[in-house]
Amino acid sequence: MRQNSKKPWWKDPSFLTMGFLLTLVTSLVLLVHGISGVIEGGITTFELFGTAAPALTLGFILAGLLTILFPPATVGRWMGDEASVKGFLIGAAAGALSPGGPYVMYPIAAALMHGGAGIGSIAAFTAARNMFTVNRFLVYEVPFLGIPLALARTFATIWLVLVSVVLVPIVFRMMPRSAQESARAKIGKSETSDS
Repeated sequence: MRQNSKKPWWKDPSFLTMGFLLTLVTSLVLLVHGISGVIEGGITTFELFGTAAPALTLGFILAGLLTILFPPATVGRWMGDEASVKGFLIGAAAGALSPGGPYVMYPIAAALMHGGAGIGSIAAFTAARNMFTVNRFLVYEVPFLGIPLALARTFATIWLVLVSVVLVPIVFRMMPRSAQESARAKIGKSETSDS
C-alpha cells in the first residue's frame, strides 16, 4: 500500500525550481518578443505535449504497475544496496532492455527507487539506458551506422556504466545529509542511513 508521507507537491523543491524558471523564461520571452512570443511558445508547448503525452502516460502506467508486480521487498532484495554486484548487473540489464525514451525510463527509475533499489543499481540502470539499449542498437545503430561503428561506439561507452556504478554512490554520500534525506524522502524511503 502506498505511503503518503511526502510533503505537498507545491512545496516540492523541484516544482518550486521549475516554477521559478518558468516565470523567469516567460518574463524574458515577453520582454524580448512581446505577447506574440509568449503565445507562440504556448502553441509549441501544446504541440510538444501532444507528442510526448502518450509515451509519458504509458511510462507512468508502466511504472505504477511495476511497483505492484515487483513489491519493495523484492526490488530491495534484487537491487538494494545489499545486493551489491547482483543489483548492479540487474540494474544494467534492465536499463539495456528497457523500452522507450526518457518519458518511459525515468518513471521506471523512480518506481525502482521507490521500491528499494540502491543508488548504485539506479546508476547502473540509468547509465546503461543512456549508453546502450538493445532496441536502439538493433533497430537504429546497426542499420544506419553499420556493425563496426555501432560496436565501436558501444565498446567505447559501455565502461561508463561501471564508472557510474562506482562514482554516483560516492558523490551521493558526499552530499550534505539534508540533501540525502530529501532525496530519500522524495522516493519514499524512510531510512536515513548511509546504506
